[in-house]
Amino acid sequence: MIKLVSNHRELMKSMLEYDLLGFQTNRDVNNFLACLRSHLGLESKDGVVISKRGQTRCQKFPIGIDPKQFAEYLAEDLSPAEQEKVSSLLKSVEGTTLAIGVDRLDYTKGIDKKVEGFNQLLVKAEPRSISLLQIAPPSRADVEQYQRYRNEVESWVNQVNAEHGTDEWSPIHYKNESFSQSALARLYRAARVGVVTPLRDGMNFVAKEYVAAQDPKDPGVLVLSKFAGAAEDFNDKGALLVDPNRPEEITEAIWQAVNMPRQERIRRWRSMMEKLEAYTIHHWSADYLRELDKSQLRAAAVIAYDKVDRAHTELRGRPGEGEPLRL
Repeated sequence: MIKLVSNHRELMKSMLEYDLLGFQTNRDVNNFLACLRSHLGLESKDGVVISKRGQTRCQKFPIGIDPKQFAEYLAEDLSPAEQEKVSSLLKSVEGTTLAIGVDRLDYTKGIDKKVEGFNQLLVKAEPRSISLLQIAPPSRADVEQYQRYRNEVESWVNQVNAEHGTDEWSPIHYKNESFSQSALARLYRAARVGVVTPLRDGMNFVAKEYVAAQDPKDPGVLVLSKFAGAAEDFNDKGALLVDPNRPEEITEAIWQAVNMPRQERIRRWRSMMEKLEAYTIHHWSADYLRELDKSQLRAAAVIAYDKVDRAHTELRGRPGEGEPLRL
């Protein structure tokens, strides 16, 4: 994959100018080290790479959120306009089980796969029993490829609604706009299922925010792409992991989530929430800075050793000054 990046060798060499490189997942660390080995012939040990510049340490630092702060958004007041918008949305799905997706309108986010999977679900579900709220804020609207993707997504949504909806009800509510964190927290809380299906994602905050917004006594279920970085932390003990390239897996996971007993939902939610609380965004920043300080100390030690080694070499090269240098 990295061969597709122009000047990829120069890019990797530039990255090795740093003392510490942070990655979201172990998979990302291993992939980068494999690329260094394949394209630059550089080996590593315990995540440390030695190059002409010196040593660079590659390590996992999975970015978190502040789950307590996000839960507090539920109590924040909304503007009158946004309150009306949220209330209207919730009223439109009243009496149905709500699934929610929040993704930038980007082809890597797998919105089309989600819509296809939901379409298959509507075939097996009871009529008017489940709704999908898909929030897709615009992204790079001036780029033709993104404009084309937006048109495709809207066309798919319209087709599903035409096939399964009625004059009074639409199974998919599609919003190509942004919502505040407080509004999103309310919508996450109302949704029995959070559907996060990127084709590839470094981490994905939506997955973590959905979990943080849940009612501990009656939480929803997270359906998560196995290719999102968050899947490495949540794993299948918490989330229902799917391959977004197989929409039928999305279908089955949403169906399983809708019919999951409350005790299993609570157990899965606790598993994910414990991980959110154990490694917040504050832990992430503190850990990185602490490891960076360690890297700087190691680099200083290497520089000092090199100076001593050069001095020793110079002394040994002088007539009559071949005695070992003692420290």
